[in-house]
Amino acid sequence: MDVIQDIAMSQAVWAVCCIAIVAWNMRTSKAREDKLMMHLERSNISQERTATALQSMEGRMDRMEKVIYRREDENL
Repeated sequence: MDVIQDIAMSQAVWAVCCIAIVAWNMRTSKAREDKLMMHLERSNISQERTATALQSMEGRMDRMEKVIYRREDENL
């Protein structure tokens, strides 16, 4: 039992545990960051498509408004 207590009280054991935790955390952080970057890239592509579609719709709406206002002016 004294041997187990000596090992548990040893600073080397705790140092190794801390190093292992830091190494594990760095590895999982890298994987999480890679997934996040992939998601961000996909989101950017999707937002570019949305912006293009909205610009196209804006042009169409402008043309429709001109036609509607012209017809209203003709009816007055």
